[in-house]
Amino acid sequence: MIVLVKLAFLAHAYSMEELDLKDLLEKYRGKAVDFYRFPGNYGDSLIWHGTKILLNELNISENYVEIDSPKNNDVLFIDGGGNFVDYYSDVRDFLIKKHNLYREIVILPHTIFGDKQIEVLNNLSGDAIVFCREKVSFDFVKRNILKGDVYLWHDCAFYNIFPKFPEGNGVLNVFRKDKESVLDNIPNFNNDLSYNGYATKPLDELINSLKQYKEINTDRLHIAICATLLGKKVNLFPNSYYKNQAVFDYSLRDFPNISFKDQKVGDLPDIT
Repeated sequence: MIVLVKLAFLAHAYSMEELDLKDLLEKYRGKAVDFYRFPGNYGDSLIWHGTKILLNELNISENYVEIDSPKNNDVLFIDGGGNFVDYYSDVRDFLIKKHNLYREIVILPHTIFGDKQIEVLNNLSGDAIVFCREKVSFDFVKRNILKGDVYLWHDCAFYNIFPKFPEGNGVLNVFRKDKESVLDNIPNFNNDLSYNGYATKPLDELINSLKQYKEINTDRLHIAICATLLGKKVNLFPNSYYKNQAVFDYSLRDFPNISFKDQKVGDLPDIT
């Protein structure tokens, strides 16, 4: 499956609110931008690799910056993901410190919630373009932002294109153990693969782990996305807020090999 075709197919449902990210980024073709990313895990690596595919197609060169870095370009890209929420302060802290430094700020497809994030967006002095990767965040930001443009588009992980592998055998449990978990008890034989990654880590190890199995149970969104793109049967479970359900509803629902399991805590079967 060529994922970009899949994204185009999915776009019809929210056409009045969506803007193809590539279409907007065309204005930066052949230019250099400052780019902020966070250390992250394998999910962030999947996003970053997908983003790099898109930037390379547009010949956009990125200068990576940290919170104490000087400005090198007038335009800043914020890497996509789930770090602009109350749980994490990376993006918020960066934008608070850099609020008047850039002429344009593009936030790549993100999950966004919380009044702290809205305050940061409303205090930016430059032009802000915010992409949300699901409808819940889009509605929240659109309703509360005082300036800037807000669009709906898919997580950049979907720009990755993977080969098909043999079906594999058995079931792999990949459940998180951090503050986004809603499980009272983690299933036996759990392997939280995402925890072993970081933002720029090559994807080979992750793919080699997933391709061995026929079925994946996970509450890690990007494990679910990667396994879905690899053609595995995927059961995606809730995290502690709406992220997993919302991204599933917007971007994953039409894939035939993934389903969302909206089970209560304690109802999860101990699959081995």
